[in-house]
Amino acid sequence: MAMVSGAKRRRGLEEEEEEEDEDEERLDRISRLPDGVLGDIVALLPTNDGARTQVLSSRWRHIWRSAPLNIDLDINPDYPLGANNVTEIVISRILSAHQGPCRRFSIPEHYLHYRGLPVTSLDGWLESPALDRLQELEFHYGRPCLSKLALPLPPPPASVHRFSSTLRAVSFGGCSFTDGNNASGLHFPVLNQLSLSDVRFSESSLRALLSACPVLQSLLLMGSIGFPRVQIASQTLRSIGVRSSCGPMNLQLQHLIIEDAPCLERLLCFDCFCKGITISVISAPKLLVLGPLSDQSPRLELGTTVIQGSGLVSLKMVMHSVKVLSLSEGRLSLDVVIGYMKCFPYLERLYIQTKMAGEKNVWCRKYRNLIGTLDIRLKKIVLAGYRGNTSHVNFAKFFVLNARMLESMRLELCIAKPSPSNAWIDKQYRLLQTKNKASRDMQLDFASDYGLRLTCSFFRPEQVHDLSTADPFP
Repeated sequence: MAMVSGAKRRRGLEEEEEEEDEDEERLDRISRLPDGVLGDIVALLPTNDGARTQVLSSRWRHIWRSAPLNIDLDINPDYPLGANNVTEIVISRILSAHQGPCRRFSIPEHYLHYRGLPVTSLDGWLESPALDRLQELEFHYGRPCLSKLALPLPPPPASVHRFSSTLRAVSFGGCSFTDGNNASGLHFPVLNQLSLSDVRFSESSLRALLSACPVLQSLLLMGSIGFPRVQIASQTLRSIGVRSSCGPMNLQLQHLIIEDAPCLERLLCFDCFCKGITISVISAPKLLVLGPLSDQSPRLELGTTVIQGSGLVSLKMVMHSVKVLSLSEGRLSLDVVIGYMKCFPYLERLYIQTKMAGEKNVWCRKYRNLIGTLDIRLKKIVLAGYRGNTSHVNFAKFFVLNARMLESMRLELCIAKPSPSNAWIDKQYRLLQTKNKASRDMQLDFASDYGLRLTCSFFRPEQVHDLSTADPFP
């Protein structure tokens, strides 16, 4: 019998080990995960992508049907607007085929309004057993045309009542609540997030709806709401957002009164025809975040202090709780910002978006006496739209040389071309006198991706509803 040498035997073992490693690499390790983990992965995917996982292998075929379902529909420009029956069939087929729970069901304005789907379609879908323990619901019946603004809007679907014990996030749009004190009999004992867009309320019905949400933490008011005055008293609300729109004055919100909100941390005023609104804050001792404020912003009455647009009108009371402020300044003005720092002496984060060259912002002589007494507590400054001109340099240099607690300054450049040259950046560091900075820990950064970075005044609902971070403008 032939003998195999030790060297050959070792080579043979090494080749077998290499083949085993290659086979292991070819294995589908994701498919070997437990069903529960795969279900969580599929639940995070958009509806279409989640359904497509069924074709990966037989191992995946049952995962989508049993995983928590998120139905988020949006309009497809390639889809014929008149094919309403097809849309209804597809949604109904998903609801009938899916065996697992449905976590989120979102039917935006595009489907119910632009496609002309009947209101009864939504009510029928919500009756599906697949939605029995629904946690998030969003629908918008659509904005009526100008000639039909005076016509009554349909009420919320009657089937919404069956989710009262499970819903945690709701967005109502294009419907009416006109049943007086009982607000259509709705009750949401575990609801955290509420958005109201282009709805019709009486003052009593809105008060009743808020009372029916005993643990509500965030409220977003968008568009018209059917009456001019809203008064809010809530022991649980932590965040309020306002975004108005054009339309008849008798349907627009004109005065929002925050009467008693002991837990309120955010007041966000998105500039979209909000200029004619007055927001009065009577009691909100924990107010932490304010803005974005601009020329289109509401008139703010913070106790006895009045802010109109992007400037102070009357400063009779300082607010020590506000630590995050967002501004949208057409012409960058150091005078305006210093006024805000006097009003909010414990301000730590400042976000500014500017669009123009700015004021002169000469400060050495003007604020010579003030600098020694003004306690600048800012730790982070973001200036979007920075041009590097004399006005903007003077503005930024004030904080470089006087903000002793500053940790980060980010200057987002107002350019639509490739990144500036190293020579330009070096010149900016010299002009800003960074060698003489007041804070040793300050980090100065320039960002050139202008189109992606301007986030101070862009409307994002998650800024109102996502309370996982104290700062909605990172």
